[in-house]
Amino acid sequence: NVPVLATTATANDRVANDVQSQLGQNIILQRGSLVRKSLKLQNIDMPSPAARMAWLAQHIPTLPGSGIVYTLTQRDAERVTEWLKINNISAEAYHAAISDREDGSSVREEREQQLLNNEIKVLVATVALGMGFDKPDLGFVIHFQRPASVVHYYQQVGRAGRAVDEAYGILLCGEEDDHIADYFIRNAFPPQQHISDILKVLNESENGMSVLELQSALNLRKSQIEKTIKFLTVESPSPVTKINTKWHATAIASSYQLNQTYIDEITRIRQAEQQQMRKYMKHPDCLMAFLQAALDDPSPTACGRCKNCNPGLLLDEKYDNQLANCAEMFLRRSHQPILPRKKW
Repeated sequence: NVPVLATTATANDRVANDVQSQLGQNIILQRGSLVRKSLKLQNIDMPSPAARMAWLAQHIPTLPGSGIVYTLTQRDAERVTEWLKINNISAEAYHAAISDREDGSSVREEREQQLLNNEIKVLVATVALGMGFDKPDLGFVIHFQRPASVVHYYQQVGRAGRAVDEAYGILLCGEEDDHIADYFIRNAFPPQQHISDILKVLNESENGMSVLELQSALNLRKSQIEKTIKFLTVESPSPVTKINTKWHATAIASSYQLNQTYIDEITRIRQAEQQQMRKYMKHPDCLMAFLQAALDDPSPTACGRCKNCNPGLLLDEKYDNQLANCAEMFLRRSHQPILPRKKW
């Protein structure tokens, strides 16, 4: 007799209030405890990417079961994967740019299954490995870089230790973290000029235009066009609509403007979330209690298992200098592959 059930894995008061504002005030709100008793949390400030890669190669083989290493970028997912393979660790990369095979089979699904079956030691993933992936016996989740927010971090690290007595949640912090975070915040919304250019050519088109035709008419990359259109389609009312394979301007296209006040508020929230993650990295007391309080758990309590509660339970933060030198050389020779022209 429940007409609507709205669920989410992790929600602070802001998210819960947002859900309530959309569904109405006459709902029953239920929240469970955020404590994961099997999870041992540890933060390690290690600015150099080479040092972090050396630490991964040295310590991953000693960790229980199989696990996930999260990176902020697709490029880092590929580089860390290649580095681990060089060091005889069974690893695969996972991110949104991994294409399906020519026969239509999904490479990403295959790699998910490899991790589920413990056929690989580690899956090196971006946030593309998100909601819906559940491996109860995941032994560790390591973040190669600091994630965007406490919500992101808890959702990802909380994949470990669901059905095992002991699992590790290790957060590595690097010198590039702030730069990457600022880039994502700055580029979260398409610029007004891109919007104006796309709407102008669609208004002038009698039969609509495909993304490829828009690319021919505009000095914009395909990814920029797709990102802008994706943003416009979720606006209400939307200034664009798709009929078959082509995009058309709607009646409001000529008067549409970005809601700058909304964008500024979202940007402010994202910057505050990053500042909260910086505080978490340097937090001197219980790390699990910090996450509970940050996610508005009504009764945060010390876990007794994190680095700050019981340092003897956690991993050595040292790494082999010779291995770090090898990682530095590996990063220097890392290259960006150029795809054959026929694939462009």
